[in-house]
Amino acid sequence: MGFLGFIRATGFATVALMLSVAVAHADFNDKKPITYTVDGATATGYFKVVTEALNGVVRDAYPGSAATYKPGSPAGGIQNIATGKADFSFTGGAPEIAYALEGKAPFQQSLKGKFSFVMLLHNDLVVYNIATKEWADKNGIKSFDDIASKKPQMRLSVNQLANLQSTLSMSVAIFDAFGIKEEDVTGKGGAIFRSNTAGGLDALRDGKVDVLINGAFVPAAEVTDLARGRPLIWISGDPAKMKVAADRWGYDTVTIPKSAYSFMTQDETTLVLWTAVVAGSHVSDETVYKFMKALVDNKDRVRGIHPSLAKFSVDTIMRNPTPLPYHPGAERFYRESGVLK
Repeated sequence: MGFLGFIRATGFATVALMLSVAVAHADFNDKKPITYTVDGATATGYFKVVTEALNGVVRDAYPGSAATYKPGSPAGGIQNIATGKADFSFTGGAPEIAYALEGKAPFQQSLKGKFSFVMLLHNDLVVYNIATKEWADKNGIKSFDDIASKKPQMRLSVNQLANLQSTLSMSVAIFDAFGIKEEDVTGKGGAIFRSNTAGGLDALRDGKVDVLINGAFVPAAEVTDLARGRPLIWISGDPAKMKVAADRWGYDTVTIPKSAYSFMTQDETTLVLWTAVVAGSHVSDETVYKFMKALVDNKDRVRGIHPSLAKFSVDTIMRNPTPLPYHPGAERFYRESGVLK
């Protein structure tokens, strides 16, 4: 009996089911190349370096693969992967994901069902709350409670509006937790300088801003270097209020030991943020599976890319702190790896 006869005998529905099962159990353990684009971060900086390095691991694992980095923004990256204009974003933060699912600005409609979780990139992006000692001494500021009561004017460096994680879950969440209104401290004799962390540190070094609230890892060589030429303070935050700020977006708090920097006089509590890799629902299971396998099979190389990846392993990256489902390709990889039941 030929193929057409088999179809007549068994029915189209049965054949379709058998074909779908075969596809679902296709063997992805080959060296065939994959193609994907990564969106969601600026043209320079940490995410550019990490993304290009991870893409290099994938290209070596599957010769001929085309892994392309497209500069953008975290919110823009989610928009693009959800609409098929890109495949992965390595900058999925809690605010971006929440607003995308709700269809809240800057998203014009809900993107629920159009993107999903792949892996946890890291969970140690620390929120720095630092100021020049000159500004702090002039205004009698040691803590956020001091800022709340005295309302000193400041030239404040925070991230760009399109980076929701670095605004809503950093400066906005902290100010709200301490009862500080941004306009009260920047609207009269102050100002807001919007840039990534590197740009903000440069502005602090050049005396263009007084206060920086942004994310970096600990220790950060740039901060150590900055403190040599410009005296700094760490703005203290009541741990209970910092926890309120962290809980707002499902983040944690962390204690930074005073030994981290020469200008710190005591251990300090601040927020620590996770960042997730997410993929559009149009991305094939094979692409996501192979992406995961390439990184896990070469975990020692991945760990050497940046200190934030030093603990990279299949056990740590599978933890899903988001409300998103696992991408089917990632879920299959985790199940086959034995870390997801």
